[in-house]
Amino acid sequence: MNATDIDLGIGFGHGKVILIGEHSVVYDQPALAAGLRAGIRARATRGDGRLRVPAWGLEAKRGDGSPAGLALDRLLDALDLRDLDFDLQADIPSRCGLGSSAAMAVAVARAAVAATGRNNADVSAAVAQAETVFHKSPSGIDSAAAMHGGLGAFSKQQGWRPIALRQPLKILIGLTGTPHDTGAQVAAVARLCARAPVARRLVETLGEVALAAIDAVGVGDIDSLGRLFDIAHGLLAGLRVSSPALDAMVHGARAAGAIGAKLTGAGGGGAVIALAPSHAADVLARWRADGFDGFETHVGAAQNA
Repeated sequence: MNATDIDLGIGFGHGKVILIGEHSVVYDQPALAAGLRAGIRARATRGDGRLRVPAWGLEAKRGDGSPAGLALDRLLDALDLRDLDFDLQADIPSRCGLGSSAAMAVAVARAAVAATGRNNADVSAAVAQAETVFHKSPSGIDSAAAMHGGLGAFSKQQGWRPIALRQPLKILIGLTGTPHDTGAQVAAVARLCARAPVARRLVETLGEVALAAIDAVGVGDIDSLGRLFDIAHGLLAGLRVSSPALDAMVHGARAAGAIGAKLTGAGGGGAVIALAPSHAADVLARWRADGFDGFETHVGAAQNA
């Protein structure tokens, strides 16, 4: 084995779902999110600043001008590090609303500090630098979920607050197969709010729905949480971040027995989430019959992956 192939450090970043609060969290409103068990694992080896993610067909290098190369450059500069390569195992797809860029940044930063003995406190600042490449002015919710896992309430002012559940929450995640551009969707909402100030009230109402959702999960009221999913999707559609595929998946889930469904993430493509305690198999079958993919996962307990 070549000396450059020896693992120097391993790092993991959780994928994420925003249960309620996407877009409104950008405007200092609260949100409810969860870090997934699935995510991205990175291993650091000696090298010259390369990044490889075989599952995404991605290869990048510092200074190559690509978004991934620029993000890696900013991350390693923040850590004042050089001479490392990173190979990533990705168990979540990219650009689908599941926090792939934040999970990648957290995994790489953790692998880098593990390889060099740096303080883990440096990870947050490094991840924030990488995320500005993909999301311009990120709220920080993706990074927080990627680092912490489990279920949490988040706001830009207060950060991540873990929420303990009596038992894990079963969530269905459906994939449209259409990638989205978070930065473009955030910019579109900003333009809409500037043109039609009433849209800003939709954003604030989303924050109120998120607060109600935080209260609902705190007492285990899943039925109310499902109704709040439906309300949130309507508000996001009003902000013009839904799409025909997202709407089809949401309505298909409801028709198959879900108690609530909505888009998750920036919208325009990506993913939906649904609550269907008694009809999970029916919802997944409906999505597949309609030409989409989906899977079941559980959130609510932090995992030290």
